[in-house]
Amino acid sequence: MASSSPHIFEDKFEVIQVDPDGKKFEKVSRIVCHGESYEMELVLDVHFGLFKCKVGEKINFALTSTIDPSGQKEDNTYDQRERKTLMDGYDYVMHGRVFQIDEDKKTTDSIIYASFGGLMMSLKGNSRNFTQLEPDMRVYAMAKKVASSMEEEE
Repeated sequence: MASSSPHIFEDKFEVIQVDPDGKKFEKVSRIVCHGESYEMELVLDVHFGLFKCKVGEKINFALTSTIDPSGQKEDNTYDQRERKTLMDGYDYVMHGRVFQIDEDKKTTDSIIYASFGGLMMSLKGNSRNFTQLEPDMRVYAMAKKVASSMEEEE
């Protein structure tokens, strides 16, 4: 990706489990996904009333440093002007912070942990796929369901 791109990481994932350890909160589900291009594992807590997922569904998932399509950094306040943003291309968006990065000494894998107002994310895979992420970095997690071929035909 070009350095001016706001996307830090982007891939298509298949949902392989929903609430694998049982439902912990009424409106929150934990989805476990497997990445298609980079063979990554994504575990993501989502507000199930806003972003319902079923096993077998596919989602596009991205981590970005900004919602500005040009990649311009934002200050620490949300600009409420009506404008085009990267959020326009996604169904579900959260803003949060990377709080930990663990590296596996035996492989080239890393696990990125982020919190989005208490909703957690972990992303595990080859560390070369997310070299721009750093602890305490603010990020946007963006997800969009991918239409199945049957839905596209209707």
